Amino acid sequence: MNLANIGKTVHHCRLQKGLSQDHLAKLAGLSRVTLNQLENGVLNEIGYNKLLAILALLELDLEPKAEYGPKNALSVAARSASTSYKHILSPEKLAEILRTGKTPQQYEPHLMAFLEELPKPVAMKAVAEAATPTVPVRKIMKHLQSWAIKWKVPNTSWA
Repeated sequence: MNLANIGKTVHHCRLQKGLSQDHLAKLAGLSRVTLNQLENGVLNEIGYNKLLAILALLELDLEPKAEYGPKNALSVAARSASTSYKHILSPEKLAEILRTGKTPQQYEPHLMAFLEELPKPVAMKAVAEAATPTVPVRKIMKHLQSWAIKWKVPNTSWA
């Protein structure tokens, strides 16, 4: 597979997940111009780690059968977000919160930890696991963006 084909796949997957080029680029730590060039097949080269960051966020791999991240990212995300808090956030509750966009007050710190501390590939996989046909990834991403703005999360890649 060459870089132009990878770029087409990245473009298709990014659109399926409802991410803008700017948003995906921020999450991956790249410029929007670099991502645009990759998607349009005009980028001559990209570092291996930069490419892996993009692929991991989109749950893609150079090897079709391999998977990035944990098999149950919602469980990992809920457990990680619950560290040091009185109320434990279950994977089911996390999925419900992500889908509805409604955060009970006792779980706001958990969601802030999700936004600030969880590795982006794990967060994106948890979002994909929480998504349903009626609540697609793009809607969950809008919830994450609005929380990041509302709580002034220092990690600007969500907003």
